[in-house]
Amino acid sequence: MNYFIVISLISSCASGSSSEEDNTIVLESTSSSTTSTQTTSTTTTTLKEVFATDEFGIEILEPTEEMKKQLDDLISFIEKRTELKFAQYPKFQLYTLEGYRDYSEASYLDDFEKDYEEGEWERAVLSENMWGLTTSSPDQMKKLIVEFQRCASAGSYNLLDETLRVPIKRNQKKFNFWEQSVIVHELVHSLQGQVVNLSNWYQDMKDSDDFMNYPGRRSIMEGQADLVQAYWESTLDSYDRQQMSSERPSFNCSVSLPSYFYIPFDLYYGYGGSLIKQVHRAGKMGAINEALFQLPTAEQIYSPDKYFSKEPYVDVEIETLDLEEYSFIDKGQLDSLDIVYLLQSKIGQVDAVNAAIGLGGGSWVDYINDKNDLFMTVKIQGDNEQELNEIGEAFMNWANFQSRFTKNATDGKSWNGNLYEGDTNLWINNDGKYLRLALSNNLEFLIDFLSLCTSDQCNTSF
Repeated sequence: MNYFIVISLISSCASGSSSEEDNTIVLESTSSSTTSTQTTSTTTTTLKEVFATDEFGIEILEPTEEMKKQLDDLISFIEKRTELKFAQYPKFQLYTLEGYRDYSEASYLDDFEKDYEEGEWERAVLSENMWGLTTSSPDQMKKLIVEFQRCASAGSYNLLDETLRVPIKRNQKKFNFWEQSVIVHELVHSLQGQVVNLSNWYQDMKDSDDFMNYPGRRSIMEGQADLVQAYWESTLDSYDRQQMSSERPSFNCSVSLPSYFYIPFDLYYGYGGSLIKQVHRAGKMGAINEALFQLPTAEQIYSPDKYFSKEPYVDVEIETLDLEEYSFIDKGQLDSLDIVYLLQSKIGQVDAVNAAIGLGGGSWVDYINDKNDLFMTVKIQGDNEQELNEIGEAFMNWANFQSRFTKNATDGKSWNGNLYEGDTNLWINNDGKYLRLALSNNLEFLIDFLSLCTSDQCNTSF
């Protein structure tokens, strides 16, 4: 359904390449020699030693012995708090802040080239345009996400190469309080990765191009990491906490990022953190460790009652239509994070989340024509009829709140539902069992699609 949930999830932690481990010595030399009857100039050589470089040629800083001792202490603290043990010493790389930002950008762009087939990125951005999330072009959106990668992270753990990466200052002897706090958080992810084998799990999702299980587990992971990080920070006295606050680097972005970029992170760090507190109250750290092995839905993260009752999504079958002008391009399932992602910027977080936690299940199919125009169909089932009505009302409000749409009178038409005209044309219909939506940039095609019926069914019965 929405491509950028996947993008933001992958880009913050996915790079398949392994880093170089060999130390590299870089020699920068300049030499000149001039001769006259009175003067002679000799060679001048500058030697710069670089501890190591990563797969992108970006410098990795060498940890001092004091830092290694600090890492050992932090590992011991985490093992005690989580009641889990590292199977092997965690891999880590240290960068300057600018080097870390360069790595984040290079890693994202490397994945971008590997993950997107020809035309796929353009379709992804067109989908965002049609859903009213952005008016950016593919090039503009790519630049925005690159900037997001550069400025939005204080540290990271890569699920695939299982490496922790943190920016520090050059030539410092020890980690400061801020850096230690970030390292605690990322070390917890490293421990989770070893305990649950997250690398294989994530690779399987990439191979199948199906990330439905990512948001729920990511929320559990972040909730536990935040909890242990808070435990560590609680060991600091008031002076040290004030010092830690002063050590926080500036992460200001040079561009204004769309607010919907942050919606998945509200789930991971906000709702996920709230759920983990309830899990901890119910069963302490052991219950959180058990939760790491589960695959909760995004709906269960938004609504803890559904987490504890283990309410699943239902499979919603959607027909792949045989259309004259369009051909099938992709299909998938809809989850609660998709609904919040699509609706929140227009109807607000409270109403969007309330609609999302009534989701029974959903599916979508995308089609494309020879002009690279998209036609999108969505089919949604609620937990019950009341919940379906609330989801339908939320989508209707979402449409009504947008000036880009003009509601079309449908009296006397051969089809039911509501039609909205604009640069993108939208059809919404709630028949009491399913909520169906169709989006197209071609109004004539959409009306013909809605009007076409056979003796068995109309197109709108997808």
